[in-house]
Amino acid sequence: MTWSDIPGPPPQSSPGPTDAQRSAWERGGTTLFPPAKLADRISTVLLLAFGAVMTIVTTIVGIIAVISATASCDASAGCTPGGYFTGAGIAVGGAFVIGVATIVLAIGAWIRRRTSWWIAALGFVLAIACITWGGVVFANAVDDGSTASSSVSASA
Repeated sequence: MTWSDIPGPPPQSSPGPTDAQRSAWERGGTTLFPPAKLADRISTVLLLAFGAVMTIVTTIVGIIAVISATASCDASAGCTPGGYFTGAGIAVGGAFVIGVATIVLAIGAWIRRRTSWWIAALGFVLAIACITWGGVVFANAVDDGSTASSSVSASA
């Protein structure tokens, strides 16, 4: 006797979906880009791509800004580079974390066959807010550094 040859009557099957329902389900389940939601998918992908490009550009600008700001920053001038690194870290790190979370949530919405453009739009706006916040922290550090260096040179 084998597992495939179980004696007795065959198990009763419950009434399943009709052939039309099965084929409609198979058509809808074969792609993450169904034709009815193509505009939603395109707008989501474009917003995610713009967010990724914005994060890459912010990273490059942040690295250059930190390098140029800390080049003349020393303790004798009363300058501390902590604010520069904090501002750049908030801008780049925040945009990156929000971007990854947005991608995960958008793909989750695709799998559940829900609209996802609003997730990408919200992620894009939050990434801009993080970049702005990081820029403000960086600018305050630059202002504090220039104020400290000008007061040191005025007292000399």
